[in-house]
Amino acid sequence: MHDQQHDDERLYEGIFQSIKNAADVEQAVQKFRDGYGLGHVTYHLAQTVAGQLQIDAPYVRTTYPPTWVARYLMKGYVHVDPVIKEGLLRSLPFDWSEIEPSEHAIAMLIDFQSHGLGAAGYSIPILDKIGRRALLSLNSKPDEANWDELVTRFRQDWIELAHVLHKKAIFEQFGDDDPAPVLSPRELETLYWTAQGKDYKEIAMIMAISEHTVRTYMRSARFKLDCANMSQAVAVAIKLRLINP
Repeated sequence: MHDQQHDDERLYEGIFQSIKNAADVEQAVQKFRDGYGLGHVTYHLAQTVAGQLQIDAPYVRTTYPPTWVARYLMKGYVHVDPVIKEGLLRSLPFDWSEIEPSEHAIAMLIDFQSHGLGAAGYSIPILDKIGRRALLSLNSKPDEANWDELVTRFRQDWIELAHVLHKKAIFEQFGDDDPAPVLSPRELETLYWTAQGKDYKEIAMIMAISEHTVRTYMRSARFKLDCANMSQAVAVAIKLRLINP
């Protein structure tokens, strides 16, 4: 179990760096797909905000084959696609098995599978701090037999990587470089003690909280600082003068 966790962390860090180093979002979604052995990955930025004005400006990057993308557009499937409809209303990630599709959506899903695309999927809604809404959808391979296990094993990492992709897409489209993030006192405290060389167990004892809670604070701090591991997060926090070493 420990070896698998270590392997998963190394996989996450590798894909994290691949996404950040990708030439563009199109290449980044390919790195995401290939890294986790998925069928396809689609990032959909549905809405942007300019001042007080909401602008509907779809921006989509996908690994789906051009033949399916062309058919999807020709048939107007975006108007019945149950994943898009659910994803732009929900705030929490969801498995496609949770969706109750309409009659028109069922026809689309049958067409989808007839093009050799996997029926299972997992979608992650994204709503950033200035109101931009996006959706990252991960699709299984047609012959995937362990989809539920994959989702359970990797969903937390996928959620973090969804936000890394979102940040890359925003920068690619708008050149929007967000300011330094606001970290909670607890997140800053875990960063401080990590900088002092303390491990999870020691930090949990110092802060009088569970080791699981320490890991949660560390994850959120890493995410806010856009870092793949705690060493990077500590370095960034010191550079931004969020903590003193």
